[in-house]
Amino acid sequence: MKLMKRLYIILIVLLSSMLLLLDSCTQKKMVIGVSQCCSGVWREKVNNEIRLAQYQYKNVDLLFTTAENDGQRQARQIDSMIARKVDLIVVAPDNVNDVTPAIERAYRAHIPVILFDRKVKTTHYTASIGGDNVEAGREVARFLASKLDGKGTVVEITGLKDASPVIERHRGFHEVMKNYPGIKVVTLESNWKMERAQELLKQYLDKGGHADGVFGHSDLGAIGAFLEAERRGIDKQILIVGIDGLPGEWEGVDRVKRGQFAASYVYPTQGEKIMGLAMNILQGKPYKKNNVMKSFLATQENCDAIALQYQDLEAKMKNLDQISDSLDSYSEVSRIQKWMIIVAIVIVLVLLFVIYYIYKVYRKKLQKQKAVARGFIENKEGWAAELNHLDESDRYFMDRFKKKILENMGNADMKMDDLGAQMQLSKVQLYRKVKAMTGKTPAELLKEMRLQRAYTLLQQTDKTISEVSAEVGFALPGYFSSCFKKQFGVLPTDFRNEQASKKK
Repeated sequence: MKLMKRLYIILIVLLSSMLLLLDSCTQKKMVIGVSQCCSGVWREKVNNEIRLAQYQYKNVDLLFTTAENDGQRQARQIDSMIARKVDLIVVAPDNVNDVTPAIERAYRAHIPVILFDRKVKTTHYTASIGGDNVEAGREVARFLASKLDGKGTVVEITGLKDASPVIERHRGFHEVMKNYPGIKVVTLESNWKMERAQELLKQYLDKGGHADGVFGHSDLGAIGAFLEAERRGIDKQILIVGIDGLPGEWEGVDRVKRGQFAASYVYPTQGEKIMGLAMNILQGKPYKKNNVMKSFLATQENCDAIALQYQDLEAKMKNLDQISDSLDSYSEVSRIQKWMIIVAIVIVLVLLFVIYYIYKVYRKKLQKQKAVARGFIENKEGWAAELNHLDESDRYFMDRFKKKILENMGNADMKMDDLGAQMQLSKVQLYRKVKAMTGKTPAELLKEMRLQRAYTLLQQTDKTISEVSAEVGFALPGYFSSCFKKQFGVLPTDFRNEQASKKK
């Protein structure tokens, strides 16, 4: 019983440990989908910042897609996220027409939606975050108007016309330019691509157009304009301003520093704020519905300081990226180790079950053997009931074996070889067969049966110790007394005296 209690305790401990490990290995991860309207350095910077911010939170997976300026494709990607049942979707919509229905479908499916950088024609979203595009247009207009002293021609090169940043930047730009009647604004509708911006400016200038300044709705548009102006040798005569203000060689801030741009509006990425807003929503914490990130112009006066800040930030991000890679490796190793422990526990549990099963089978077999041996030794009527679990041939054998012992019980010189011969078995065969059915050897059964018979004779007759000893097959009374005491815990003479006192 002690063994069984220990086994139960071990099983409970192992099962508890396995359940805890399984819980840690199989905890449901929240999935945040990030649907970008296009690729590019600015978008990749946002994605990297979101990835790094992810490591502040446990059990969060990110799913990134990009539509490459295809609104219908982006709608399909959002629908795929809905079908996958992601926990939240961050969307930078390609345009207000194609993507709005998909966002509404996500909202109706009770999936929180964060609009990032861009807007759509619906109120069915959870929150929005991004820069102030109207203010960006205003800031660029004020800068160019100041640098041109309120006179000249400015060429505005937009992005895709249905994109909300284009609509808002255009509105903010013209809102300020209305105050400067001496400045003429020419708007060229582009598609965010550098090559298209260069081609549009080329066509405009080839037709006799003039430009004192250029406002590119993105730095790529501004670069396209610079390349065309440089090709014509008029790049020093035109003030070029873009929007993005990205770090890195030949990006917006670097071109301001090199004198190719007059300025670049630093449009904020701040992926960590997007991630923070997403987690506040998912964790049921307070959050603002509309979140505006402020920014500024990078100019010749501040571009060195901005570049140093970017370099410092880039170095820190690289360190964080290395740390995050190490954490990923550690987490993977930890996860594998946990599963290995679980597998080991399962194996141990299986082994314990096998041991328990074998123990139960052995114990049941032992109980049956004891029952057969007890009935055999005590020689009571009806003892054959103890043999019911045996097949017919084994019952017949045990019945014959008992009769042979009873016939030869008084023969002190009887040997197992002789008994086996009478049973038509060798000594080894007899030993194995009797041991298998009773758990005792033939010699042990014979001795215990003799002692049991002696017990009855001492209890029910007046025969002397020597007479009883001889009748049950013990040649030496002293050896009989020793065996009797070992079996019943009392010498035969003391047992006889106890029985006599009881009769009185």
